[in-house]
Amino acid sequence: MRRLVIAIVLALSMLPVSAGDLLVDYYAVRIEVDEARSMHIKENFSVEYNAPVHGFQRDIQYRFPDGTEADLELLWSSSEVQTADNGTYLSIRFGDPDNLIMGGPYAYGIKYDYSLGADRYSDYDEFYYNIVTPGAWDSGIERLGFFVTFPHPVDPERIWLTAGPYGSEMELPFTLSDDGCTVSGRYSSIPEGYGVTLRVEMDDGFFSKAVRPFDTAAFGFWCSISLSAIMLVAVFLVWWFRGRDEKLIYGVRYMPPEGLSAMDAGFVYNGDLENSAVSAMLVYWADKGFVEIEDRGDDDFLFTRLSELPDSTPEAERQLFNAFFQTSHAVDTKGLRKSGFAAKLSSVRNAESRYFSGERSLSSRQSEKLQRLMMGFLLLPVLLHAITATLVFPGFMTLFILVPSLMAYSVLRSASRQVERKMRRGGLKFSYFAFPVFWLVFIWFFMVSALSSVSMSYRRTAIETAVFLLSLFLSMLLAASIERRSAYADEVLSSVMGYREFLERAEKDRIEKLSAEDPEFFYHVLPYAMAMGVEDRWVRAFSGIYVQPARWYHGPDAADIYVLSSFARRWNHAYASSIAPRSAGHGGGARTTRGSSGFSGGGFSGGGGRSW
Repeated sequence: MRRLVIAIVLALSMLPVSAGDLLVDYYAVRIEVDEARSMHIKENFSVEYNAPVHGFQRDIQYRFPDGTEADLELLWSSSEVQTADNGTYLSIRFGDPDNLIMGGPYAYGIKYDYSLGADRYSDYDEFYYNIVTPGAWDSGIERLGFFVTFPHPVDPERIWLTAGPYGSEMELPFTLSDDGCTVSGRYSSIPEGYGVTLRVEMDDGFFSKAVRPFDTAAFGFWCSISLSAIMLVAVFLVWWFRGRDEKLIYGVRYMPPEGLSAMDAGFVYNGDLENSAVSAMLVYWADKGFVEIEDRGDDDFLFTRLSELPDSTPEAERQLFNAFFQTSHAVDTKGLRKSGFAAKLSSVRNAESRYFSGERSLSSRQSEKLQRLMMGFLLLPVLLHAITATLVFPGFMTLFILVPSLMAYSVLRSASRQVERKMRRGGLKFSYFAFPVFWLVFIWFFMVSALSSVSMSYRRTAIETAVFLLSLFLSMLLAASIERRSAYADEVLSSVMGYREFLERAEKDRIEKLSAEDPEFFYHVLPYAMAMGVEDRWVRAFSGIYVQPARWYHGPDAADIYVLSSFARRWNHAYASSIAPRSAGHGGGARTTRGSSGFSGGGFSGGGGRSW
């Protein structure tokens, strides 16, 4: 074993010490540790400069990724110095910013107190300190010496001195004084990038006066968890007491809602301008004699304009009609795709939203204000989360986490509206959550990766971020649900839902009676069935009932009403997959080292040195 240690020391001495502008001739450290686990440290170092510099800078780290923060106080320096504190390191500069020096050697010295407080282990005490921090010095060290004196004797079998790059477990020899209180070592030729770390394990109570330091990281974790809970509970209470609609009571209606086109009925039912309502308007216009439809097979159709809409037609319907026939009186599926039809739907959607505003608003003004207020309120916990998530490393990290937090707010705000609308008309389906879940996982991974780059508590960071993002989405979903119906909405929605109830039930005796009174009754109702997604049930209801061929529909087997049902599905497919826009806008609606030797760079402090 002795030969192995000698070989290691010889190997270290053969490695190049430094190839840069700075060379540390010697570095001597004396540390006195008291019963409060506070360290009284004196450092002496001699450096040479291979290029013109202002002087030497010693960086002492006092804040660490696991939340540990040491009390650091500079007591003395061998010459006048300038200090700077960036929140993680105290930088001590020797030299004159107005003059350059070169050569050497130049000798420097400092004294400071460094207190870590009690460690975090309940069954033992520990001293874990970087005499030299790996990768923190811009030079190797020709000669290194250290003395660490403890208030009581320590067990030589529980002392580990490691050297090498960060993570190395290569051990160096050390000396323990006769009284068992002082650990020391002298070495030569420590290469640049290498560290030397001393770890000593003691029985619990060794540092009898040590006080456990405030755990900033744990405090930030519980602040964030509490913030997430408060946010979710607050929005839930607002939604429960002020945001829920009373149960809508309606009866079956056998006639379309008065004054509403198929697009209007679909808008009221869906809370937005859906693809099904847009395509239903072709059948609606054809039934009224404004359009003819020719079925060319597959998903290819020709639509011919027979006449203009009357002047009394609402603005949104007129815009949609003009969007279909903006280039010619006859247009086919490919022509619609090339004419930029999809781009026109934004103005149609806005016009339809304007139609259902004011006296015809589907939401009460109070609920609209409350919804906007709660959506705005959720910005506050987003900002607070960015702060609490980075209490250990504030400043730049707060800004760095704030950006994805705001992105989560923006994405989830839009996604929550879409999910809420789908749930309102279609119940709870897991497919509704595919988009928000994708973004939640993406943003979660980004934020955890960013925070974990400066924190060793990966598990805690992952849990805290997941809880926050999930709470934010649920809060957004509840806020989006704060939309009480207006008195007008109760009236018009009850008529729409009552009519849809009739289409879903499709009582045969009632249908036969109405068809006998009006031979084209089937075609009058079909566009409303398409707009509200029940066209298949409507067609099946006419099984065994004669329906005269549609005068406005031409193609193979045009007399078969099942062909019309097929047309509705095929046209919706062609429209949704290649003509309609891809997305719709919103409408009305600590590592533990117990039992191990430790490793180079695993301790506290040390810091680094460089020229400036």
